[in-house]
Amino acid sequence: MKLQYYSIFAIIVLFFSCKKDKVIPPPDLGYDYYPAKIKSYIVYDVDSVVYHQLGQSGGGSDTARFKFQIKEVMDTLVTDNQNRPTVKIIRYKKMFSATIPYSAMTWTLQDVWVANKTTTDVEVVEENVRYTKLAFPAKLNVTWNYTAHADTVEVDYQYTAFDVAATLNGNSFSKTLTAALKNPNSSAISYQNYYEQYARGVGLICKHVEDYQYSQAGGYAHPGVIASGVYYVMTVNSYGTE
Repeated sequence: MKLQYYSIFAIIVLFFSCKKDKVIPPPDLGYDYYPAKIKSYIVYDVDSVVYHQLGQSGGGSDTARFKFQIKEVMDTLVTDNQNRPTVKIIRYKKMFSATIPYSAMTWTLQDVWVANKTTTDVEVVEENVRYTKLAFPAKLNVTWNYTAHADTVEVDYQYTAFDVAATLNGNSFSKTLTAALKNPNSSAISYQNYYEQYARGVGLICKHVEDYQYSQAGGYAHPGVIASGVYYVMTVNSYGTE
């Protein structure tokens, strides 16, 4: 009988020892959607159109299309004026040529941005304007103020896709996240469609901007006839570490 008691006691002790030694992984907050690894880079193909109709009565157009590549390098880690770790992002550019391939061109310095990745968000300063690119924890339908740190009107973004597989420019990603304008505008006189797509372990893989004002020639709205605005799509071409 005592042997049975000792056996039961040993099993109980072993059970609780196993429970105690079990390592519980930390919660997945989505931090690796913006890894910000120093010396990592991403090259993007960019297609953009700037629409400009000269007058509402058919006075012609000086609409222009631009194609180029952008290379973003997570260059160095510095400290900002709030004593926070800050990533300096060096951006380079190559303009498209019908006769010279990108591979034969040299990169030209475009500008320098900075990024702060905190426990609650990712803030990126682009052309001296600070945008809240991501909010943590990252999960479907989370909403945040994209312009919370900018001196402008509030713009809300929302996660519309989470951990979804995607292929862009021949690059396959097993898990991607999409942050999109929460209340995009679509009316007879204007249209907006903004979103950014991120991949785990890589970062931003696509930026999509459509912002148009439609023609009102003759005093009437002409939906779909763009009078002014911009189309800008930046898609990952390649990525790695220097």
